[in-house]
Amino acid sequence: MAYAQKYFERAIELINEIESAETEKIQKVATVTAQSIMDGGILHLFGSGHSAIPTQEVYIRAGSLSNTRPISLEKFLDSFERIEGVGKALMRGFDGKKGEVLIVFSNSGVNPLPIEVAQVGKKLGLFTVCVCSFEHTAKAEPRLADHTRLRDVVDVAIDSHAPYGDAGLQMPGLSMPFGPLSTIAGVSIVNAIIAETIEKLVAAGVTPPVRISRNTPGGDSHNLQFQEKYADRIPDLRL
Repeated sequence: MAYAQKYFERAIELINEIESAETEKIQKVATVTAQSIMDGGILHLFGSGHSAIPTQEVYIRAGSLSNTRPISLEKFLDSFERIEGVGKALMRGFDGKKGEVLIVFSNSGVNPLPIEVAQVGKKLGLFTVCVCSFEHTAKAEPRLADHTRLRDVVDVAIDSHAPYGDAGLQMPGLSMPFGPLSTIAGVSIVNAIIAETIEKLVAAGVTPPVRISRNTPGGDSHNLQFQEKYADRIPDLRL
């Protein structure tokens, strides 16, 4: 069997595992997110390294919510994710409000940076969520001095079901596993949360702030309404 096919099969298996085991948590997060949006709030996202990809997936993205904002898009943060205190320093300028939702992505769930971001968010009264590999975080040594893990500090911890070490395939004659899965898991989970949020807003009689492609007729004029509503907190919407 070609390994491309093996990877597709493993990725499908992963998504099926997430659907089966994590849907209830996803619905809970969506309920809080929908209420926050009805109250005028925005959705905050954080990740560093490859865990930043799910935060970029939904940011100013056609078919997603216009009121999502990554705490940081700086790639260099990956160099500091194991250093205590960086997360607290990063969050000094955070404008999250009580009742809003903060989703933190970290495959290992043991590095100080994402843990501190979640801790500060929770202290400020946000509803905190993490997406991490439960298998990996259970086997990895926490890097904070108090041995805290990300899944233990948030209100809802969602298992990405990515395997320990992230890679999902093995090949005879090759000692290293390959075929990473955490990005597929992360973007699937965040899009599922947003899809469920949109459903709940519509059920409540609220038009969700869904963007459409600016490369379609009426795209710019449709999205302008979200710029007017959210650009004071999401400055890049002015672009």
